[in-house]
Amino acid sequence: MIPRRWIFIAFLFSCHCLSACGPLTIKDTTTQSFVPIQRGVLELHQDLVIPANRTRVFLQDGRVLHGINEYYPHCQLRVRNIMEHPQPVQADRFTIDKVFGTLDQVVSSEPVRLAAVGSTVIAGGGGGNGGGNGEGRQLYMYFMALHSDQQPQVTYLVCGGALEEPAFADYPSFQDIQTALGDYATLTLNGDD
Repeated sequence: MIPRRWIFIAFLFSCHCLSACGPLTIKDTTTQSFVPIQRGVLELHQDLVIPANRTRVFLQDGRVLHGINEYYPHCQLRVRNIMEHPQPVQADRFTIDKVFGTLDQVVSSEPVRLAAVGSTVIAGGGGGNGGGNGEGRQLYMYFMALHSDQQPQVTYLVCGGALEEPAFADYPSFQDIQTALGDYATLTLNGDD
């Protein structure tokens, strides 16, 4: 007879696999519903500048920044190549042809500490997988592939939720993304204009 825990584990695994096969969704906090996010339009209302020797500019709380606070939702507008000079991105209408989600796992690790007697190491430790007290965090992000015939160098709008402990980490909501973009851009999902 199969133990109950194995049946339960198989059930959880099958639920996870089935949900992973469905369309990627984004939470709309005004309706408390999840909307498919497979394609759409990004209207960039104002010109932006990618700094020299960079491939992205950050948007958070409606401001353009060169670095962000990863503990709050944010977006990045990315270009294809690093240039030695600033790269302007003009106000434009970008279609979003593909969207995928990612999960970044970050472990805060302390310096490695060793205890030794003579030339024999007795114990070693530090953060991360080394058995130390590293603190894990997760960041969920949407990657939206952008297309414009006038600006083919613009590649992605990447929007991330807050870097959180695993139990609290989640993708940014539609409203989180709009707050991050501010007056610089408007996101419309599924190509609805």
